[in-house]
Amino acid sequence: MGKWQKCNDAVCWTDGEIRVTLKLAESERQQQGGKEQPKQIELRLQTTTDICLKDLCHEHGVEIADVIVPEWRELWVQVEPKAQSIWFGEEEASEKPNGWWAFTFRNYLGKSVIRIQFADGRIVTTDPIEVVSPKTPLGLDKQDDPLFYPKFLRALIDDLIRYLVSMPFDWSAPTEFATEERVQPPSPIFVLHVLAQNAQRICHALQTIWRNPHRRLVTEERWVLLSEASSVDADTILMMLQHPEHLRRYENRGGSLSTLAQRLKSKVSEQTFVPERVFERRVTETLDTPENRFIKRFMDIVLYWCDELQRLNYWQKAQSHQPDLQTLREFVRFLRADPLFADVGELEIFPASSQVLLRRDGYRECLQVYRLLHIARAPIFDRLQDAIDNRRIDQLYEFWCFFRLAEMLAETLGNWQQPLFSALESDEGGLRYGLSANLGNGYQLVYNRTFSHGKGSGHSYSVSLRPDFSLICKKMCKERQGEGKKSQEKLLVVFDAKFRFDERDLERLKRMSETADEAIDEEMDDAQQKGDMERLAKHADICKMHTYRDALKCRAAVVLFPGKEGDGIFYDKNEGKLECCVTLRALARHIIKGKSWKGVGALPLVPESKPQSRR
Repeated sequence: MGKWQKCNDAVCWTDGEIRVTLKLAESERQQQGGKEQPKQIELRLQTTTDICLKDLCHEHGVEIADVIVPEWRELWVQVEPKAQSIWFGEEEASEKPNGWWAFTFRNYLGKSVIRIQFADGRIVTTDPIEVVSPKTPLGLDKQDDPLFYPKFLRALIDDLIRYLVSMPFDWSAPTEFATEERVQPPSPIFVLHVLAQNAQRICHALQTIWRNPHRRLVTEERWVLLSEASSVDADTILMMLQHPEHLRRYENRGGSLSTLAQRLKSKVSEQTFVPERVFERRVTETLDTPENRFIKRFMDIVLYWCDELQRLNYWQKAQSHQPDLQTLREFVRFLRADPLFADVGELEIFPASSQVLLRRDGYRECLQVYRLLHIARAPIFDRLQDAIDNRRIDQLYEFWCFFRLAEMLAETLGNWQQPLFSALESDEGGLRYGLSANLGNGYQLVYNRTFSHGKGSGHSYSVSLRPDFSLICKKMCKERQGEGKKSQEKLLVVFDAKFRFDERDLERLKRMSETADEAIDEEMDDAQQKGDMERLAKHADICKMHTYRDALKCRAAVVLFPGKEGDGIFYDKNEGKLECCVTLRALARHIIKGKSWKGVGALPLVPESKPQSRR
């Protein structure tokens, strides 16, 4: 297997006869002879072969790739022997002269690989490379920066796990129909959430089963020695006559079996017989039932995930539920080794229609947790697990903003209650886009809600729009006719989490409110001519805030970005620029409760990083 190594002004990956050269090229124009000619300035890609950087990332629990490439910068790659096509992840690179290929990561952060296809059909995949934003530096002199890449990434993941473990989720369908079970195993982060939220419930259920396990009467038919027989019925007599091979001669005329021997006396030989073995039908109780086999399998699943979560370093993240999880693990391990389950076999057929599983105490609760572990409507956890595994820091930031925003808004609007999260379902019965959070007092924060074209509340008067987070107020109001009441919702604020947004974009936001349209157009024309796609994308983000507020007729549209505390800014429709004390709580107080602020703004939001112990 190949490995990335430094190679002059580039990095190289070699596997046998295959050699991949990767370098960074930045286009710059230089005046030569009165004419502009392009000049390629080759820059060395950052590698993590430095032991100090590797150890530092490891201290924060981040295993970083050997090669780090920047976003929004053109990469050049050359393959020997000649490649037929090259992909970076799922996107194809464009071919350049002299055997080079070019590719730029746009709006993508995290792990990726280079896939090379040769003319003979072979496909070779390199070791991973890591796409990092300039916002999250990796220099050893930037360790105190809250956006230092391994520190910021670890803070995001730790906070997300804390939210998923401690926050309540409602997975029941509004129609009360059972959800479809999935075939593939659940994601570890979802299992951690389920076990943390149900640890005490599982322990109580297993204790109930331990005290009063389900038993079943079984009839056992067998041939036993005469001295071992405990019951005799009509079948015993019939089988005695039908199976003479179990009879033996009886010579003791005065013995205890003489009466029975006379009854079995042969009329031909005058010999007396007694049975050596008799047929017996015995009714006994057994614990080897399909329901107990299910409980045995359920305990094996719980123990497997406890060990797996500890191996993945997720176990220690659930600090608020650590005692319950530890108690669960120890009790399940103790009960699994109890002689009660020694004679219980392995589960072969799932007893889905068993009334014992559906109704009996203890068994019912274990079945509910088992089905929750295999629920099909939890793709939000799968997306989050994929973002963690591939270090998609922009997606992780978006997820984190939703949970943090729900927590902070619930404190301000819901009288400090804890938000209740639930899955959104589409008309087809599947998850539409993500989650909603009930904040209390009729307020709801919805993740990735689509506002389709239409009239009235909940629609966009132009094109369909889908902001990251939508704050909605639901109130009960009287109908026009009659005394009945109906629920009416009103969109208050929309939020967009923009990881690439920074202080320079705050200045651009200021200029957009203070500068003539012609100047802004000239700036964007200049960016387009220079091929500065990042600046164009950020400009589109700012314009989108105005689009949201205008098309959705909400009070405010706000960008959430990783920045320094105090960098918040808001432009009120009537009062103009507001920079003093612009925080999320102030925003909630003035926009939602006070109804005084109306406009667009940007707020910094960064997780607090905690010291990491050296592993």
